[in-house]
Amino acid sequence: MAALAARPPLRAAEFYSGVGGWCYGAKRAVADLDVDVEIAFAVDASTTCNDVYAYNLNQRPSQRQIERLAKDDLEGLDGWLLSPPCQPHTRQRDPGDDHTDDRDPRAASFLHLAETLEGLERPPRFVCLENVVGFEASRCRERWHAALRRAGFARPKCWHLTPTLVGVPHERPRYFECAVRRDNEHDAARRDGRDWDAPQPAAAWPRPVSVMQRPVADFLEWPAALGAPGAADAVAPWLLPDALLEKDAAWCLDVVDATATTPTACFTRSYGRFARGTGSVVHVRDAADAPGLEELGLARSSPEARTFGDDWRGRAPRLRYFAPKEVANLLGFPKAFAFPPGGVSRKAAWAAMGNSLHVDAAAAVVRVALGDLGLA
Repeated sequence: MAALAARPPLRAAEFYSGVGGWCYGAKRAVADLDVDVEIAFAVDASTTCNDVYAYNLNQRPSQRQIERLAKDDLEGLDGWLLSPPCQPHTRQRDPGDDHTDDRDPRAASFLHLAETLEGLERPPRFVCLENVVGFEASRCRERWHAALRRAGFARPKCWHLTPTLVGVPHERPRYFECAVRRDNEHDAARRDGRDWDAPQPAAAWPRPVSVMQRPVADFLEWPAALGAPGAADAVAPWLLPDALLEKDAAWCLDVVDATATTPTACFTRSYGRFARGTGSVVHVRDAADAPGLEELGLARSSPEARTFGDDWRGRAPRLRYFAPKEVANLLGFPKAFAFPPGGVSRKAAWAAMGNSLHVDAAAAVVRVALGDLGLA
């Protein structure tokens, strides 16, 4: 946050606020500017996420249904920050299903926001949105962009971003976009569509030439090797149970070495419940200088490329989960970010982080929007 803001703070709404990813991203975006962003209104349906948000940001989001928000609730805000439900657009959904995309009931709140936006007398000056890759091909985006156009916004800028672009060993590819409305004569001309005729594909975010990939160990709070005093006790609560390692499902685990820069897989809200496709686990070495996965012949490969059987079980290394705080570290949340003591279960914390976004990616997108407004 700027020490002395020369301008009044920009007042923003954070829809589907989760644990505050957009709020942290906005604060990071203006850290060296003479303008601040304050969250004037946050809303999320999750009690757990709202507990975490309030614990860290001293503001409790509303749990009102977004579909029930009226124009008067949203007039006059400077910015909208939102991560609409991704389930209607995930790769697991069948495109031929009658309940996907804008026909999915979970898209109703987002479509309500789109309808409300174009009817506001004082719409926001900027909007920033995050969703899963694939959202860019949805009818929901078409309807959202139509609302932006009618509200006088410039064509959105759209990207695919993932944390590896900023040196973080974590793969979480997401769709981001931002759009601005300067409310001048040129913007008024946009309502007739002259700036909107060309297709709007999502571009790859430019990769900085000088970025070095950091090792997974930089983001850990608990040990990834035994031998040091207290390490075994610290690791014990996070070890994968033997019952899981003995199941065929263990074949699907994505395993990373803490000393490597190999990116961790995307963490989902089902982390800790299912083995496949929910996030990586950490190889715990017997000592800091013990053989890694490569030396053990267990280097990462796709499950289809692995041989599974008693031989694999015999060589399977000691594995542990990433703690929720470690997932938060990989997602760019500040060091001070924490979960309420005794108030959030491990699985609930994993679910909250699995629904979150990468703070640095959010900050980059907000920064572009503020630049387009002449504020950065």
